[in-house]
Amino acid sequence: MNIDELDLEDLRSGIPPANAELLSGMTQGRADWLDRFQEHYLRNFIGRPGPCGRGSKVKVLVGGEGTGKTHLLRCVAQDARAMGYAIVYLSLRDINYRLNNFPVLYRAIVEQIDKEALVRGLCRRVAEYLGYGEDEYDGSGPLLPLLVEKEGWAPNDARKEIRKAIGRCFHDLDVGPAFVTFCFQVVVTRMVNGQDEQLRAALLWLGGGKLDRSGKKSTNLFETLQKSNARAWLNSLIQVLNAAGMTGLVVLIDNIEEITRTVPGTGRHLYTSNAVKDTYEMFRQLIDDTDLLHGFVLIMAGGREIVEDLKRGFKSYEALWMRLDPGLVPGLRFNPYCDIMNTDLLAEARGEGFPQRVAAMLSQLLQGAGFRRHYRELQDLSQHSELRARVMETALLMERVGE
Repeated sequence: MNIDELDLEDLRSGIPPANAELLSGMTQGRADWLDRFQEHYLRNFIGRPGPCGRGSKVKVLVGGEGTGKTHLLRCVAQDARAMGYAIVYLSLRDINYRLNNFPVLYRAIVEQIDKEALVRGLCRRVAEYLGYGEDEYDGSGPLLPLLVEKEGWAPNDARKEIRKAIGRCFHDLDVGPAFVTFCFQVVVTRMVNGQDEQLRAALLWLGGGKLDRSGKKSTNLFETLQKSNARAWLNSLIQVLNAAGMTGLVVLIDNIEEITRTVPGTGRHLYTSNAVKDTYEMFRQLIDDTDLLHGFVLIMAGGREIVEDLKRGFKSYEALWMRLDPGLVPGLRFNPYCDIMNTDLLAEARGEGFPQRVAAMLSQLLQGAGFRRHYRELQDLSQHSELRARVMETALLMERVGE
């Protein structure tokens, strides 16, 4: 396993590593929640089409600092990516805008979507319809030369055949007319025309950007992203991702407790009272749209205050809380199937020795990657949870062999 200093610095700061192999190796207790979520939701309810299409789900992870919320989100992202989902990760602690309406959320999602993978996937769909396997055409360039040079088609006939195939592939796509036009335009541009400027204009439109008059004319994309149509755009985006060969869309929003907090030094809230209501209304609508948003997963994670703060937490917006709260007496045991998953109870369910087991596995992985334990005086870690402190301590005591 290749572990670099950046991975070690993340661990020393109590941050889950970006290194996928290291993250997977140090993850203990997957059977408690991660494996169940993967099997029940990602593989079956969301990933496998049923009589009514793919399902969708909204989940919330709530718990104290250092109980593994961000680690769990990264593990879900890793699992979902391996299953062909498009992954979006947003941290309210890191972004400099309010995530309080659908157009803002939509733009944030598209910004992280792999646009090249999307275009290639749509082109591959048409190429498969025309009988070309991925070994013959991978979607990265024009298909026209292949038809002309290999198949002996006349250029004009080949163009007509490709356009006809594109129309048939996307005619019945369950999206708005503008998104059908988008699919047609990007595939024609990539497979026939090879005009990068037109492709960039279409992708700008997909992200909610405004096209000038020439851009609209060249792409035939005249609809604009607005509050009134943003939910429909999100649904259309998911279906386009699916048409491009992706299983669905997983959106992970971390540190949502920032909604309740004040700006340091000013005493003012980052989210105004109206912004709080708008944000919770957006989440409420996403929950209510689970019958419409096929192949969509939203997981929010945050500190206990997102539930316990009666003025700015979920409970302050009854329409949202009614959809998250099961209406039962809160249990004292961990329930992996609750829509609000308590990471504090998850930590208790894993037993008292869990932090030590994680630290031991991490130490083993680091030593196997060429690090050794070097005893030194450490900073006071008592302000952190036991799990985070153990991970930080293990990483802080490691140095690369030979240094």
